[in-house]
Amino acid sequence: MLGICASNAPEALGGLKSWVAQLALPRGMLHGMDVDGVPIPVEELGSVYVKYSTGGAMTFREMRKSKRGFDALWRPGDALLEMYDGDFRGVYFSVELWDGVFRQ
Repeated sequence: MLGICASNAPEALGGLKSWVAQLALPRGMLHGMDVDGVPIPVEELGSVYVKYSTGGAMTFREMRKSKRGFDALWRPGDALLEMYDGDFRGVYFSVELWDGVFRQ
């Protein structure tokens, strides 16, 4: 998982593009920059948090509970941009390796 807290959307999206490209991660859709298909002007977003995942972000149980069907499933490389009112800025990067060993 990759999380980016930034002062504005262009800064966050620049960071996301850079990390994804440098790590050769899958690229997917960006969610959260529109309301019912109408784009939100970048200037209105202010500080933002972007959550990126190389795996689906919703489980089948969550999908069934949401009653939104298969369109609710995120695909590898999808990211979610949300407004963020916290003070932190920076990147959170968490890697899960297939060997099951916890590293810190």
